[in-house]
Amino acid sequence: MAAGDITINDGSSDLSVAEGLAYLDASGNMNGPVTGAAANKMVRLADATGRFLDVTENAMWPNGAADPVGAPSDGDMYWNTTLEMWMAYDATRGKWLSFEGDTFQVGQNGNVPVGTYFKGVAGKTLSAALGYCAPYNGTVITVTFAKTGVDNTNFELMASGVQVGSVNTGAVTSGFDNSVDADFSQGDILAVRNDAAGSKVADVQCWVRMKWRA
Repeated sequence: MAAGDITINDGSSDLSVAEGLAYLDASGNMNGPVTGAAANKMVRLADATGRFLDVTENAMWPNGAADPVGAPSDGDMYWNTTLEMWMAYDATRGKWLSFEGDTFQVGQNGNVPVGTYFKGVAGKTLSAALGYCAPYNGTVITVTFAKTGVDNTNFELMASGVQVGSVNTGAVTSGFDNSVDADFSQGDILAVRNDAAGSKVADVQCWVRMKWRA
């Protein structure tokens, strides 16, 4: 090695010249070796979309005020300049969702009749006009709950009086659903209601987790 040479280390050993080689390929992308320790280290710029792409990981799309246009993969990311948040593509739900999110809680001591909204902060019964006011467009992704008794019912996710989703409790005293995909809009009043066609439930504690959309 001569004076002024730069050594690339993969964390355990120095890479050879061949392993550390970076080049501009025929498509105009900055690419790395096909084999060798550096194959999983190199980063390239895919010029067709402007996204930064790690050859073995996820793409980093350009910053923007709206979701990128293209064909993202699960876990791809970008910085939303309007929300001032990192966003990741959720392939299961087919949409971009924020890294960060929020959770609100509802519940009620004693019996909750069918068709009744659960209570929120300070024991107030929620409604189409009283609940969690959404600061951004968003999507409910998880509902978790606990209750006494095994009455089977549905917890309806409400946005300003309109049902946007539903979670079946099953005949159990506690549970969760991580597959929820219920969209709402900025300014919607969010609440949870016991299904009018379900069963009364008792001593309910329910948490609703959401992430934000552009």
